[in-house]
Amino acid sequence: MSRTILALVAVGGVVIAVALGVAWRSKMSDQAAIDRVDKPAVAATPTPTDAKPAANPSPAPAIVTPTFDVARIGNDGRAVIAARAAPGAKVVLLDGGEESAQGAADARGVWVLLAQDPPLSPGQHELRVIQHIEGRAPVTSEQVVVAVVPTQEAPSGDGAKKETLVMIAPPGGAATLTITGQAAPGTTVRAYVDDKVVAEGMAGADGRWRLVPAAPIDTGKHKLRLDRLAADGKPSSRLEMPFERAAPKPASDDKRRLTVVRGDNLWNIARAHYGEGWRYTVIFEANKNQIRDPNLIYPGQLFSLPKVN
Repeated sequence: MSRTILALVAVGGVVIAVALGVAWRSKMSDQAAIDRVDKPAVAATPTPTDAKPAANPSPAPAIVTPTFDVARIGNDGRAVIAARAAPGAKVVLLDGGEESAQGAADARGVWVLLAQDPPLSPGQHELRVIQHIEGRAPVTSEQVVVAVVPTQEAPSGDGAKKETLVMIAPPGGAATLTITGQAAPGTTVRAYVDDKVVAEGMAGADGRWRLVPAAPIDTGKHKLRLDRLAADGKPSSRLEMPFERAAPKPASDDKRRLTVVRGDNLWNIARAHYGEGWRYTVIFEANKNQIRDPNLIYPGQLFSLPKVN
């Protein structure tokens, strides 16, 4: 019997030990839960890899000035003009300040305009192109196409058929003139600057010619003249236009320039170049010698556009 009692006592001791162990573990779990409630949560600190680097500001796109490459004008005044501008820009061809045709440059910046309905009338014409880009001020070509469309009803005295004479005049700031144009194949053309012969050449089989005077052009105002010569060496057609070679600007010059075109106003120019229309006062102050009334500006005026902070 004593063995039975001892066995029961041993079993009882084991049960008590197990009960105490369970109670102790439960107490520790409750204390841990209390600690978790009492202690505030600490936000995880992001690692350096979580932070995104600030994007670098994109540089301002360069201003592209439209240029003329090809000007083909028939004796009936129908014209095909091809040139370059900023990719995707709208281009408008002006004939003496009046719109003659419009189109758009492709992804390469190439554009072709047809001035055929109506064609150019007989007489002399000066063609320029204006480039329009949304959000930016219009830009006018520095080059100009000068053409004389003949009057077919009045044939020349030698019975020869009159041909249109076309000249693409270079930008006014160029020190060396490069004059290109179109005439009948084999036609001799002669260029003058201030009534002095500076170059002479002949139109090729495609009717295109190119003259490059040997001497550089001095700064200041000049008169450019082009004669088409008949078989006897006498002029059969003539083009004349004034031009000015501006003095080169110093490299430190931080001002941009804008040629005013029809429809411009100071508010829109300021909004396009500075992002805010009220900055038109900056343009007004920089060009007081040309602007008497901020509400009145005129096509052809050349304005300085200072940098602003």
